[in-house]
Amino acid sequence: MNVLLVQPVKNKSHTLNLTPPLGLGYLASSIRKYHYVKILDCVKEGFNFDSFRAYVLKNPPNIIGFTVYSCDVENVKKSIKIVNEINPKIKTVVGGPHPSGDPEGTILYLDSLDFAFAGESEKGFPLLLEQLSKNPTNRDYKNIPGLVWKENEKININPKIFLENLDSIEFPSWDLVKLETYKGGAHGIFTKQSPTAPIIVTRGCPYLCTFCSAHNIVGRKLRYRSIENVMEEIKLLYCKYGIREIHIEDDNFTFNVEFAKKFCNTLIGLNLPLTYSCPNGIRLDRIDKELLLLMKKAGFYNIFVGIESGSQRILESIKKNLKIEEISEKIKLIKEVGLEVSGYFILGFPDETVDDMEKTIAFSKTLNIDWAQFGAFMPIPGSDILKNEYVKKTVAEMSWSDVFNTDVPFAPEGISRKELKKIQKKAFLTFYLRPRQIINLIKRARISDVSFILRRIISHIFK
Repeated sequence: MNVLLVQPVKNKSHTLNLTPPLGLGYLASSIRKYHYVKILDCVKEGFNFDSFRAYVLKNPPNIIGFTVYSCDVENVKKSIKIVNEINPKIKTVVGGPHPSGDPEGTILYLDSLDFAFAGESEKGFPLLLEQLSKNPTNRDYKNIPGLVWKENEKININPKIFLENLDSIEFPSWDLVKLETYKGGAHGIFTKQSPTAPIIVTRGCPYLCTFCSAHNIVGRKLRYRSIENVMEEIKLLYCKYGIREIHIEDDNFTFNVEFAKKFCNTLIGLNLPLTYSCPNGIRLDRIDKELLLLMKKAGFYNIFVGIESGSQRILESIKKNLKIEEISEKIKLIKEVGLEVSGYFILGFPDETVDDMEKTIAFSKTLNIDWAQFGAFMPIPGSDILKNEYVKKTVAEMSWSDVFNTDVPFAPEGISRKELKKIQKKAFLTFYLRPRQIINLIKRARISDVSFILRRIISHIFK
């Protein structure tokens, strides 16, 4: 079968973070032995709906699959309509964070959609294609893990499975992703070298943070690739694809500190002139000085950490399981070993007050961090915080297109979205308009970064 895997058309304000679609690369590898596969990244190509239509007309597939974050839902609905206008026989499939968090809601909202996947789909997607290759009267979807579909007005949701042996999953189809065509700051951040490539070492998240839905995609249990398997992929990326910087995208790369130390020692033995970063963040309570020194020696240069709030009350409310004092101590430790550190903060949690947010802004400036991101709280499907009645009511009235970290899709009771946006702007400006941060920006910025820097400023200040 002819399969097209798509990173969908995005709103222009959501195109700052240009990151190769790792998940689509894995899916392509799971099916390409028996099917013809293409990957289309509409963000990288600068596609709008007209150019997407033209591409599908020129390259008509049998199956088209979209990766879907919450901010993509409305655009994917438009894209599916386009596909159906071109040829209603083309089967449409979605997967990713949004359908994993709300499978039933996804298939109801995307009313022309054929199938969705909740959770990991490297196992289920090939099985779906196998069934679709059969005569319609002989198709049976009941044993396809994670599959969601509507039949006779009934929504069917099959149980998810999470593969134990991650080494059994083939490397992403980097030749189809075309890593060399990705320019600019992946994840909206500076890089030390380029081109870059994203990889994962572990899957799973055992933590209970109320604002996060990662467990819906990768499960609670932490699973590991063997270090040897990861080293083979890194060597492939370096030798065959010319990659010079690796971004480890795990939610919990350092959860097992001893594993992370062994990993870094093996990287050191690999002796390749690569740099490394963890842009998805690591937990501050899962590092020690020995690990940080090994990371530095292995080529890591920037540690991203999820701080979330400067209010201890809010940290406890969102079940972050961190103390303010521990955050400060671990940031100092990271800086002591000579690593850059970037902090992620969230403003506007449901039970947050203006005073709590002011504490976060003030706290960010007491920490010796190099970069900070102040995202607005996003009510993500599948997160525990959506059980809050006020959050549920707000989500029912919300546009999914606003669920992006520089937008303000939600505000706590008693605070307007406009007021929250002002607080977000204040956080951004008061953090970066300090002599030390300005000097840091000048030292790190290259001529090629100017456009990226301006777009990032605009996304925070002028929206």
